[in-house]
Amino acid sequence: MENTAVLEGASVKEKSAPLTIFGIKSCYFFVAMMVFAFLGFWVENIARMITKNVFDSRHQLLPFLFAYGLALLAIYIVLGTPDEMRFFNIRIFRKKGIKSRVFSHLSYFLVICAFIMLGEIGVGMIYEKVAGVILWDYTSIPTHITRYTSLITTALFGGGVYAIMAFAFRPMIKLISKMGTTAATVLDCTLGVAIIIDFLIMILYTFITGSAPEYWSVAW
Repeated sequence: MENTAVLEGASVKEKSAPLTIFGIKSCYFFVAMMVFAFLGFWVENIARMITKNVFDSRHQLLPFLFAYGLALLAIYIVLGTPDEMRFFNIRIFRKKGIKSRVFSHLSYFLVICAFIMLGEIGVGMIYEKVAGVILWDYTSIPTHITRYTSLITTALFGGGVYAIMAFAFRPMIKLISKMGTTAATVLDCTLGVAIIIDFLIMILYTFITGSAPEYWSVAW
């Protein structure tokens, strides 16, 4: 009877264990995705302000680009962080030391760049072929590869993502975890859901009408 009770207790604990994403509580990781989505909005608009003198909605109502949050999720699930680079569950650089650390960080940066380049080409071509919409065009940028990516922008975006994952990701998760699971869950279920709905509206509107929604824009 006692063994049965112990097993039942262990089963209850297992069932109540929080969902994690490679060691990070999902409720905190979802908040981190929102932070990435917010940063993505500003990164794109800062680039447009510098190159085109335009500041706009980026086709969404809220200042969050959920695609960047999804990119964070994909990057962390597949690669982890530069200090602990892995391929899903398989640790790539097991040895510790300066040489291994350098190779880990360099490999991470290069894989991130490849991920960004292929991702931009893939997403851009899907919108163009299916909806007939060209959401962005890099043909005016030297070293462009198709209209949707270039070596320069790939290196800049890749460097930014690498820097965040190498130096800011863990501190950010630690800071987010201080809000507690209840607050994080409430934020996920309110702002998080609103961001996803906004993202889905943009996708549906684009594929149905053949043009991306433009809510507001400031040009000078």
